[in-house]
Amino acid sequence: MGKKKTEPETKGEAVEVKNDKKEDEEKEDTQIIKDLKALDDKYLAIEKEYQKAVQELQKKFEEKQQPLLDERTKVLKNQEVAEKDEHKTMGTPAVHGFWAQALQNHPAFGEEIEEYDVPVLEYCSDITKSYLDDADYDKGFKITMQFVENPYFTNAELWKEYHVDPPNPYNGQIEVKEIKACEIDWKPGKDVTVEKVSKKVKGGGAKKAKQKGKEKEEPRPSFFRNFVRALKQGDPLPDGVDQEELAMMMGADDDDDDGAMVEMLMEQDHEAGTCMRDELIPFAVRWYTGEASPDDDDDDFDEDGEEDDDDDDDDEDDDESDEDEPPAKGGKANKKKQGGGGKGDGKGGKQEECKQQ
Repeated sequence: MGKKKTEPETKGEAVEVKNDKKEDEEKEDTQIIKDLKALDDKYLAIEKEYQKAVQELQKKFEEKQQPLLDERTKVLKNQEVAEKDEHKTMGTPAVHGFWAQALQNHPAFGEEIEEYDVPVLEYCSDITKSYLDDADYDKGFKITMQFVENPYFTNAELWKEYHVDPPNPYNGQIEVKEIKACEIDWKPGKDVTVEKVSKKVKGGGAKKAKQKGKEKEEPRPSFFRNFVRALKQGDPLPDGVDQEELAMMMGADDDDDDGAMVEMLMEQDHEAGTCMRDELIPFAVRWYTGEASPDDDDDDFDEDGEEDDDDDDDDEDDDESDEDEPPAKGGKANKKKQGGGGKGDGKGGKQEECKQQ
């Protein structure tokens, strides 16, 4: 007969240790800590009153500012001053490609606008912002892009909503719960977020001849793919996102799971949406002209306004190596802010953190 199995004695000990640990974590605060927390709570209550007053003040002044934004839209839509007849049917006839250029000049969006996105953006007539709850701005906001009739999609508006939890009262950190977005009703053959790729056929002969000419659609980078990308905590990574590239860009670990990657993607998206709400929409004219664009040349200078010594050393080395070579024509190209109808590359450098409201 076999021996009767018995539960190991260590199991009970493990449970006891676990319970002791839990008791330590739930250890009651000392009286002095309780008194200090009570003071902290009173301070926080006043802080909440202050934040509420700030929102009321913000709402009051935004109501004064809105007519100016409406007037801007009216000016941009004026067909009588269009430079060319074909511009009259575009989003901003008075200043052709206004919103496309403003977006390209902003570092948060310039990198993600592809060449094939620009003709679509030229039909954008306005970009507006609103809050999900007028009584509580902390619940999130909505961005709406308005379009005139165009050959690409049937939507008159493309919208995106950012749903967030109230900021952490102790550090101001915002947690994004969900990003909702509309779907684009692309007209046949006009979807710029995909490209047609010929199917690879193994073998040859009749089979290869039969499959010849067949194509499949594959996702490709696009401003519009990013703008209407819905995200939610716990969801898998959406189509068209390169996990390896995303991890490298955000400094994440290769072994991060989909949940962590989606969370980082949501934070990045929310930051871009905040930039559109607080920077691009109210000051679109200055982004169009390039006046609001960060000056990349500042990176080449230290706090005293002098060039880094390392650069001087490099120049000396270059002078020695190029002593017998003819001088290059034109020298270093000047960095120039784009605007006034010129086409910029939109690569304005590292994105600055926007205001979190």
